[in-house]
Order: sequence, then C-alpha cells, then structure tokens
Amino acid sequence: MMNDVDALCHCGSGLKHKRCHGSILDPAKAVGNLPPNATSFRTGLAGFPGQLQQMHVMNQFPADDPRSSVPLQGAPGLYEVVFVLKRPGFPLMGERQMSFSNGLEGDSHLGIRPPAFTPPGGQDVDRILLQSVGDDGRFEFIGTANQRGFLGKITSRPIQARDRFHAEEIAFRALAPSLSEFSLQLDIPLEIAQIETKDLFTDSCQVTITLPFFDVPLIVAPQSRTEPDFRGVASLYREALNSNSPIYQFLCLYKIIEALRARRKKLQRAAKATNLGQVAATPEIVPSTHQEIRVWLEALFYVRPEWSLVALDSAVPPEVRGKSFDDVIADTLNPLRINIAHALFEDTRHELTISYDELLDTRKVAKLVPFAKCIVRRMMKSDFRAEFLAHVPD
Repeated sequence: MMNDVDALCHCGSGLKHKRCHGSILDPAKAVGNLPPNATSFRTGLAGFPGQLQQMHVMNQFPADDPRSSVPLQGAPGLYEVVFVLKRPGFPLMGERQMSFSNGLEGDSHLGIRPPAFTPPGGQDVDRILLQSVGDDGRFEFIGTANQRGFLGKITSRPIQARDRFHAEEIAFRALAPSLSEFSLQLDIPLEIAQIETKDLFTDSCQVTITLPFFDVPLIVAPQSRTEPDFRGVASLYREALNSNSPIYQFLCLYKIIEALRARRKKLQRAAKATNLGQVAATPEIVPSTHQEIRVWLEALFYVRPEWSLVALDSAVPPEVRGKSFDDVIADTLNPLRINIAHALFEDTRHELTISYDELLDTRKVAKLVPFAKCIVRRMMKSDFRAEFLAHVPD
C-alpha cells in the first residue's frame, strides 16, 4: 500500500494517488452497537466482492443471564429461518445497506393473494403453508406476500438445530425443492435475496447476503486492437461477473483457465516447430501467508482496499496455500468441475453427484469462485502483459 498520498498513483494515470486510486474508499463504516428496534443499517465490506457474507448480530445480556454464555454461532436449540425473495435484477435496497427481514417485504413473480392473484374461494387469503418431509424430518414454512400480493418472504416454523449454521443448512435443504418445483412448473425464477437465521433463545441472528463490488474509476487505457484470445477471455470473464449463480461463475472461470493452459501449449509447440528458444516458465505458486496473499492481490486488482482477513481467506483458502497452480487445478478445481459437468452435461449413465438444492454443495462451489478468479487474473497477467494490468506492478 502507498503511504505517501502526494506520490503518483501506481496505475500510470499521472495523477496523485490521493486523486486516483486513493480516492476510491469504502463509504460504509463498520457497525458497532445497534438500537434495539433497528431494522436496517449500513455496513462495511468484510469479504471478497461478489461473494456471500454472513453478518452476525448478537444481543448483549448481563453476565449472570444464561443467554450471555451462548457462543457466536449459537447452541443446540430452536431457530427460525427467514428467506427473503427478490425479482432478478431488482435489488430490495441500496448497496451496503442491510436490513433485517422484518424491514423487508420481499418480491417475486409468484402471486399468492389479491391484488396479484385471487385463489378460488380465497378472497381473504394472505399467506401460504408449505410442508416438507425429508431426511432431516418434517418442516413447515409460512409464505407471506408483499403489498402487491406477490410472495416475498418464507419463514420456517421453529427448527431444532445444533447452531445457526446448521439451522440455515437444514431449512434450505427442506425448502429449496419446493422453490425448484415452482420454478419448473410455472416457468418463473425464485431468487433468494438474503437468509436470516434467528436463535429463538437469545434472539441473536445472522444475515447471509451477497457482497457488492467496489466502485472504481475509469483508468483502463483504451486499446484499439486486441487479439482474439484476449477478447474471448474478457467476454467470458464479464459473463461470470454478470451472473448471480456461483455454479455458472465457476464454470466460466474454469473454462478460462483451460483456455489459457491450452494457449500456452499451442505457443510452446509453435516455438518448438520453428526452433525458437523458449524461456522456461516461472513456477506459479499460490501464496502461503496473509502478507503474501495481500501482496499477491495488490498485483491482480486495480483497486487496492485494506483487504480484511476474511477477504484474504476467501481469495486463497487455507487448503490451497503454498501449492503450485498445476496441483491446485488438478486436485481441487478440476474434480469440482467434473462433478458439476456430470450433473449438468456429461455421461447420462451416472447419477447426479451434486444438488443445487443442497446448500453445502453450492457453498462449496461458491467458496472457490474468488480463488478461481485470482488464478485467472494471475495467468492473464503473465500471458498478456501488454494488454492486462500493464500499469500495475508485480
């Protein structure tokens, strides 16, 4: 990070750092204490842009109150899980603005009461009851409509769970098949905007949302001509970022990795055929420490925030640190890609190995999306030095 605010910016714009990259600051501040009746608040980024984040809101109790000893994640007991829906492309609130479920109406394309839809003989209907029976037991959910009559929120009856994470997992597993069937039968999307899980003993909760991207200045040098390989990668990268599906994002990013590796082999064969000497490639190794990861990220992104530990761990999960790109691609990314491909495209003789109604499966993919993005950017910077991040030093 640059300490001298009067120094020129690293991006090559010719402007002082404080008037270029140094001017892009996260306007949100970390939340401290919230008033008891608060329904919304502004929050700072504590993770990797575009990825899931969980905000924990803990009620405070006197030391002699038994609720004061409950750990952050909760304890075995009863929980309530609220799924807030939204129409794709229409956010429920501004970026970095968070709201508890009681401050949101939610929205969807599914009409359940007037004026959107009047069930036969149901003029006074104001909610629906969903029941689910599965491996985790029997569950009931109450679906409520917004003022226009469209399904906006789905709330579980009390769920017995080990902690808040477990409650969210089993509630999602119980509800998701119903949402998937509605989507299939009625040809409508049913997108979950956020999930709120409340401990009914302490009323503490966690809210799961998707982090917004950074606001950035226009500092990319215009290029009148780029080679087809570069244009293809850029288009697929944009396609990944425009999607709200971690499965699709991962597939796009992995396809870029495959394409870049194939391009390297093609160039090596061409050099060998023409007897041109090839400089041995520098081994590509995943950084190991938080400080190394921070330096690594600063070479891969124009905007250099104060990366939080959560963001560093999201960008480079502990299980891949210190390994070569080849090993990580072969042992971590490719097996996941194969599972997804079997579920979506290939070899109909095999049963599905991954379910998109299974929260742990989708979270497993989502966890690796930031890392796959960093692998792509590092490979791009090595292979397209004149076109990609040319002014950002290594």
